[in-house]
Amino acid sequence: MQAQNTVVKKGKTHDTIIVKHQPKPAKKTVAKPVATAVVAKEIVLPTPEFINQPYYFDSDGNKLIKLENANALMVTKKKTLGLKGAKQFLSMDASSSKIRFIAKKDIVFFIKTSGDVIDLTSYIKLYLFDPVEQKREATVNSKEGMLNNKDESKGKLVNFSVKMTSKDNYQIQLPEQLEAGEYGFVWVKNMDLKEFTVFAFGIDWKSSD
Repeated sequence: MQAQNTVVKKGKTHDTIIVKHQPKPAKKTVAKPVATAVVAKEIVLPTPEFINQPYYFDSDGNKLIKLENANALMVTKKKTLGLKGAKQFLSMDASSSKIRFIAKKDIVFFIKTSGDVIDLTSYIKLYLFDPVEQKREATVNSKEGMLNNKDESKGKLVNFSVKMTSKDNYQIQLPEQLEAGEYGFVWVKNMDLKEFTVFAFGIDWKSSD
């Protein structure tokens, strides 16, 4: 660009001032921040360490908690030489479990199998046990006799559903909240055994709370 002459008059003399026009500096381009999509972190569910052993799922810590490993004897009792019937019940030591939970809802367990279990609910059962004289008992089978048997069955069977989470890994879901009490998972594949392994736990809240 050529320089321009600007004439400034001062009295009788003329002073010439050279004014140079500089090109305007180019505007800096400011990069706009690129919006990034927020990706939710995928939660990876834990898997049991041992097979055929239910674990309690702690959803807050996303971890599994081992249950009490106890032994229960299968006891058969006939009343009045069988006239009042007979019953079979599981009996294990101690009136309460050392493993206890206070969850009020969404109680979930995980179990890993060896891969040869087709219908898991046919092989493992969940019982509510009754504390009886420093023991825990649950009736498995009861037959009425010729005379009325006024004795009530101890404990009860608790239904649940099973959902596969990955190969050989299953989630045990309960249809309703568990009442306070003593519980245990029992493998019942072979009911001719005299001794069974029970994975026991206790619930310390009440339905009315």
